[in-house]
Amino acid sequence: MFSKYLLLCGLFFTATTTLLAQTDLDDNEVTVVSNFEARLKEATRVKVVGVKPPADTSRRRQQYSVVDRPIAIEYPAPVIRPRGVSRKKAEPGKNGYIGIGAGFPGALYGDLSYDLSAVENAELGIYANHFSFNNNGNVENQKSSDTRFGVGGTYLFDQGFAVSGAADFTAQSRYYYGYNFPESSTDSVPSFTDDQVRQRFNITDISADIFNGVRTAADLDYKAGVSLYLMDGDPAVRESNIDINVQATKWISDKQPLDIKLRADFTTYKDTSSQKLNNVYLSPSYTTAIAGRYRLKIGVNLTSQDDDFDIFPDVSLNAPIIDGLLSAFVGAEGSIQKNTLRTLSEYNPWVRPRLRVRTSEYLRFYGGVEGTFSGVAYRAEASYKNLDNLATFQLDRSSAIPQFQITYDDGSIFTLQASGTMEPIKNLKVNASVAQRVYNLENQEKAWHLPSFSLNAGADYKLEKQNVTFGADLYLENGLPYQDAAGEAQTLSPLIDLNLNGEYGFSENFSAWLKVNNLLGNNRERFVQYPTIGLNLLVGVSAKF
Repeated sequence: MFSKYLLLCGLFFTATTTLLAQTDLDDNEVTVVSNFEARLKEATRVKVVGVKPPADTSRRRQQYSVVDRPIAIEYPAPVIRPRGVSRKKAEPGKNGYIGIGAGFPGALYGDLSYDLSAVENAELGIYANHFSFNNNGNVENQKSSDTRFGVGGTYLFDQGFAVSGAADFTAQSRYYYGYNFPESSTDSVPSFTDDQVRQRFNITDISADIFNGVRTAADLDYKAGVSLYLMDGDPAVRESNIDINVQATKWISDKQPLDIKLRADFTTYKDTSSQKLNNVYLSPSYTTAIAGRYRLKIGVNLTSQDDDFDIFPDVSLNAPIIDGLLSAFVGAEGSIQKNTLRTLSEYNPWVRPRLRVRTSEYLRFYGGVEGTFSGVAYRAEASYKNLDNLATFQLDRSSAIPQFQITYDDGSIFTLQASGTMEPIKNLKVNASVAQRVYNLENQEKAWHLPSFSLNAGADYKLEKQNVTFGADLYLENGLPYQDAAGEAQTLSPLIDLNLNGEYGFSENFSAWLKVNNLLGNNRERFVQYPTIGLNLLVGVSAKF
């Protein structure tokens, strides 16, 4: 109670002291002198336009160094369960093919092949074919026959390497019927039996190879092989050959192969005497990409023949000009190649079997363009080829039965050539190639029986609904130069050869076909005194099984 009175006395004393201290206030009155009114003066409005700061065009390159820090993560192995997929079972392919046909003049045709696919990791096939014609009713002994059969296969071992082998036998019969077409119309025409004018060749080919069937861990591809043939001719001549090849490719990257090839090629030719051609080749090369666009190959070809050693370049450069449309290429290459009884008789069937075999050597420079434009895949090339021992063919008139002998000469060949393929509409494929050659020989006036101009064109069209396919081929070639009996240069008639073909499928496995060759009936002489048979036809059926 006492504390309350004491508090009230303290408050009263404080209030009284405050009032006595404020002696300058008169009766608590306040006088207002004036009213304050704030106003802005008139001003000119200034329009401000914002300006962007200049762009920073400087390039800043930042380099990040990331430390490779593998982290081991332990996780349980996932449980993988196969998912069932419903699909139709693929129909088995056809392993066999057979075709037979006949036509005029006196033509017979047969073709058979069968692939054995029952053995795992293996391919094995057999084949046989025959073609012959006989125009003896119009021109004595104007006939020909070819029969061939063989077997070949490949086996891939579990260790990753593979082996392959093949054996082949060919029987050829040609007849020297040129005596029916003497150079002078006043010359009498003799008559000979087929045995007197027949040239027969029996050829046996055998080959074997070993190579990597899958990609190796070291990115090294390898292959080693040997092939040989034995060629018997009538009249008695024989030619044998053994060819050994070893090659390896080390892939530094997908576009940088380092190649090395070693080849030893031995040929022996025998008639009344013996001739040998022993050639050895060693060819290392390296291919690389420059700036990711240009492809450069640098290599050499070291050759040896009869103690004659030569070094040839093997260099090429491919440079794209317009991606996907146009690229240019240049290069230089050289090597040696054989003129054997086999190669010469394949080019000219009426060559004399007893001849001189020789090795030719050449150095070739080339350049051109290639690409695809508006659906046309094309290639155009110009080349200059300097060579020794070019084989030309001259008629031997020393006997009653005309045969050709080989004349070798040195010189050069300048060539312009182009090729192209296209598919202008669906199921229509068109192709063509053309070449123009200019020969310059040291001794011979002309390149006897070698073509200067050639053009090949073809087209194939398929009617899917009707299961019909038909096509056409056109061959043009200049008249070839030859030397007449007086030693003067003459020119044969040009070649204009139009061929038609067609095939109709009765079913998936059976079809009928027709071939009409030399529709224009051109009887030009590809070799002097040996005209072609003119119009000929072949019709047949084929089956797959």
